[in-house]
Amino acid sequence: MMFKMIMLKDVFPILVFLVVLRLLKSQFAQWMIESIVTKLLQALNPVHDSLGKGISGPRWQCLNGQTLDKFLNGREKVQEWQKYGPVYRIWAGTTPEIVITKPEDVRAFHADSSRHNKARSSNAGWLFHQLLGECMGLISGTRWIKVRSEFESAFSHSAIIMKAAEVSNDARSYVEKLEERRSSSFTVQAAEAVARFPFFCTATHLYGELSEEERNELWELGQRNLKMMGHVLSGGLFRFPIARWLYRSAVQDLESFLCDWTRFNERIYRKKVGCGAKTPIVSVWKKVIDGDLTREEAIHTLSEILFANLDVATGNLSWLVIYLAANEDIQRQVVEEISQHRRELDHYCARKDTLLAYCILETLRLRPFTAFSIPESSPNQKVLHGFTVPRDTSVVINTLAINYNAAFWGDKAEVFSPSRFHSINRLALRYNLFTFGMGTRKCLGSHLAEMMMKYFAMHLLNRFSLHIPDEKARSDAQTEDTSMSTWVPISDKEVALQKRTMGLF
Repeated sequence: MMFKMIMLKDVFPILVFLVVLRLLKSQFAQWMIESIVTKLLQALNPVHDSLGKGISGPRWQCLNGQTLDKFLNGREKVQEWQKYGPVYRIWAGTTPEIVITKPEDVRAFHADSSRHNKARSSNAGWLFHQLLGECMGLISGTRWIKVRSEFESAFSHSAIIMKAAEVSNDARSYVEKLEERRSSSFTVQAAEAVARFPFFCTATHLYGELSEEERNELWELGQRNLKMMGHVLSGGLFRFPIARWLYRSAVQDLESFLCDWTRFNERIYRKKVGCGAKTPIVSVWKKVIDGDLTREEAIHTLSEILFANLDVATGNLSWLVIYLAANEDIQRQVVEEISQHRRELDHYCARKDTLLAYCILETLRLRPFTAFSIPESSPNQKVLHGFTVPRDTSVVINTLAINYNAAFWGDKAEVFSPSRFHSINRLALRYNLFTFGMGTRKCLGSHLAEMMMKYFAMHLLNRFSLHIPDEKARSDAQTEDTSMSTWVPISDKEVALQKRTMGLF
């Protein structure tokens, strides 16, 4: 620590000079700044192999490092950064992140995962911290244990199984509304068509039944949250507290959102207590009132569950629909499987060895919710592919490298082929498949997410057969869009729905 302080003092005049150069706004000045800062950061954060060779990685970029590339261009950058080897380093601002791409390194890193710490605010900076920094998924140690204990009972496997009938009813009602006032055949954008189902299904689980006015208010709060995340993903000075004074309009929007979001939860809590409901919001907000949870821990975790996961849930579900539409032979097999189990649908949806369950796994494999996992660190020094990584250094998993690893998944790893899971031992998937996270801190909502996907697919296929509108789009959906080198916005994918003359059940 003292060494770093001395170095920072010594290089301060250089940094001032670099800032002046940056103000010139020339490409040469920017290249010079980024090159010099990269050298300084490498000196401050040495990582070497046994022969003394330093770790490779892309040059630091002003001011974000690789943060924006990681979030917005992940699939493209995965391909580009392969040239740096199986272990390389990127920068989140000026914070180093070690990227691992091999199952054996994932295993080595997660050997002590119960002691890992999540990076503060995912290394994403000040504005992100105001929105989500205190949420369950981004805190560590005893705080994480405390917050998780308040939410865990509502999202355990047994609790979600008890909600099967409600989830099924929500899915059936949602699908029925899809066909209202439509012809026998129509086309929808997959993400737009499915987005509200996982959002409101999760909201109902948290709050119980909501009025139409409350549902509209909650959706509007979600859109305001997404607008704030847009500022986060623009990076730059939003990474720093100085944004409070530089972006007054955005900060006022932030404060207004947090105030309205808190009031919404307080109001729903009072309403549910008044009618004797036992929904999760009642127990969670009671902990806030009693001082067992901070208001920020509760609000940020509710934001994480509902708002941060909106794109995740929408992406997962829309890609499942797209893959079923693009692979009609597999779709027919799933339809036949559902028909065979029409008298025991809840038992069928609870199973993990059905073709439908494998379709969901395959969708999550081909389209993990992020190209790079949330950064976390070990309190122990790690040796990853020969490089000695100091303790407390942020490490992220290149999820696409794991999920498309030909050594495990075969030469056709990019092809949607759910039957591959028939012959794979589930234990072998532990370090070879990234779906809802890895280690001891997998996503709390995985059971609910899986159930929502199953029931939605089942009720959708009960009413419709699915197709990709034209041959070119069909080809794109099966090959180009599952490529590690291509990212096509989910909302651009269209699916044709043809009403069935008779339902499956």
